[in-house]
Amino acid sequence: MASSARTRPARPALSRAGIVATALAVCTADGIAAVTMRRVARELDTAAASLYVYVADRDELVAAAHDLAVADVELPTSADGSWRDRLELLVERTAAALAARGDIAVVGLTGTPGPAALRVIDEMVRLLRTAGLPALQCAWAVDLLGKHIAAAALEDRTGGAPRVDDVESYPALAEIATVLTDGDPATRAAWKLGVLLDGLERRASPQVRRG
Repeated sequence: MASSARTRPARPALSRAGIVATALAVCTADGIAAVTMRRVARELDTAAASLYVYVADRDELVAAAHDLAVADVELPTSADGSWRDRLELLVERTAAALAARGDIAVVGLTGTPGPAALRVIDEMVRLLRTAGLPALQCAWAVDLLGKHIAAAALEDRTGGAPRVDDVESYPALAEIATVLTDGDPATRAAWKLGVLLDGLERRASPQVRRG
């Protein structure tokens, strides 16, 4: 016998937090392209129109999901070493948090950061200022580090560098063809981050570098 409305389990009350968490779960399972208002509504057993009470549109929804993905990133402390050690750890933790959530990292390439992401960015700025970087260079540096975080998270998801076909047509590429895709994602990301931090360290205060 079919369940009546009285005996059927009540649906959980909708909330912005629940909607955003569901969107992030969909992205984790099936990728950012699968995150639509209709799909999220279906997962919540409701109508898509109901979601618009809590989020303006899909763009706002995926931005909030991206922010949720980095909400639990632990900020390094003084026990984690120098400003450079802490910055490296923070970048790696943030990239790992995003990589664990499908390809949600793509949102960080163009979207406006939310409160959780701003918490991470604020700590990056603080560490860079501790290193003695001028304000303008700090602003540019966090932009560069943000792009690195997104790229590292996405490369971790895809399993490494893309294969390049027909390198014989490109002499410079042909010379390094055997190593173009060498290295696991973590090793590649660590090397790239090291290059970035080397450059930032050279621009740090001489007194901090000597310390």
